[in-house]
Amino acid sequence: MLTMAGLAASAGSLVLISHLFPVSIWAMNFAMMFALALGIDYTVFLLASAKEHYERTGDPKEAMVGALAHSGRVIFAAAGVMVAVFFTFALSGPLPPKEMGIVLGVAVLLDAALVRLVLLPVILRLTGRAAWHTPAWLDRVLPQISFSHG
Repeated sequence: MLTMAGLAASAGSLVLISHLFPVSIWAMNFAMMFALALGIDYTVFLLASAKEHYERTGDPKEAMVGALAHSGRVIFAAAGVMVAVFFTFALSGPLPPKEMGIVLGVAVLLDAALVRLVLLPVILRLTGRAAWHTPAWLDRVLPQISFSHG
């Protein structure tokens, strides 16, 4: 659901950008696929850290605070590097790299800063222990994997 929100924000930026100059359909498709892949990566970083903190403390609030403190900087730094690289493409000569640079830069910025570092932690904080609950029938089927290192 949050990935779809990130993609919707990216699509909205595409509409805004397409009013400035025409954006080709391949650029839109590529941007959506790339934003989806990066969004999933950032989610895995954040949720793995949150699960590790939750296993250690058993407190969902502490898990989210610890996850943001632990991996939030990494996510923001990685997104910042990607945004800088993509916006650098916007300075190049031909139109296809320009449109890809702008579209991907805006998509990654919105997805990482708004969706992964604001919306996801808020939703996990509001759902509390329910976010980490596994039904008994599924718990019997799944392998027991621990995320904590201690």
